[in-house]
Amino acid sequence: MLDWLTKRKTTQGTSEAIQSNGVLRVIGDRASGKTTYMASLARWPNAEPSSPVQNVTPVNEEGEELIAKAQNILEQGLELEPTDLNASAIDVKDYTLSIALKGQFSWKNPKASAPSQLVTLNISCKDYAGEFFTDLLYQAGDSRLQDYLEDCLQATGIMFLIDGTTHRKDSEYANGLDKFLMALDRTDIGAEKRRVGLVMTKCEQPELWIKRHQPRELAAARFPQVNRRLQSWQQMGAGSVEFFTTSAFGMLGTRYPEPNSKRINRDRNGTTSVLKDPKRWRPFGLVAPIYWLCTGDRHKELDKD
Repeated sequence: MLDWLTKRKTTQGTSEAIQSNGVLRVIGDRASGKTTYMASLARWPNAEPSSPVQNVTPVNEEGEELIAKAQNILEQGLELEPTDLNASAIDVKDYTLSIALKGQFSWKNPKASAPSQLVTLNISCKDYAGEFFTDLLYQAGDSRLQDYLEDCLQATGIMFLIDGTTHRKDSEYANGLDKFLMALDRTDIGAEKRRVGLVMTKCEQPELWIKRHQPRELAAARFPQVNRRLQSWQQMGAGSVEFFTTSAFGMLGTRYPEPNSKRINRDRNGTTSVLKDPKRWRPFGLVAPIYWLCTGDRHKELDKD
């Protein structure tokens, strides 16, 4: 869940700060890597000096817990434990982070000088078990599922994470997404227009890496049914859609790049990997979808590796 409810500007002399506070919900299958995404974002390791992101700071205890997971589990070459399915919407961990962007890359004014503009995205993300998305297909009457949908109404932005290597589950994802969007519409008496970002994860995998800068085309090729459902939803005037590629682990090397991950398993349900070289851990694409969900604008610098 990410939170983008208000925008605040403060001016002190020539210095202006822009803060966007947003509530988002992250949905996706068990294998999509939702917790790994958030832990990598919180840790923000080995940031490229030219990155628009100045820093990522945890705001609450749950945010601090994400960094601990990154250090004590991911950086040790281990897998994160699955999120507890039995947790209610109230009990689900709510990770809150503050993402500061450098002034020269500020929102709506990419040419602004560093001292004149600062941008902070304050986000919170609830980490739901992946089974909630599967249950949309098979457990429509479950009370926990209704709580889940009610909670999703709090968000103006939905991040739909998909393991980019699970293209054989395209029809299942499309049906689940269809039911999610219909249930959300029937539950929401205010008919709120939302942004939905389709975020393909694990794009360090070679077949995804080569198309990382064409996320819309990649989504259409690998998940055509999901793509059509989202385009139809947008054409109905329900909201807007964008596409993104990300990797929580990143690559090693530039001239001869290879995934900074060791594959444990790969099947129809996706690719399971662990971090290969913690000292050279540099994720990519993690902030780009958050920025769009908060502002409605693509940030070209954030879309780069």
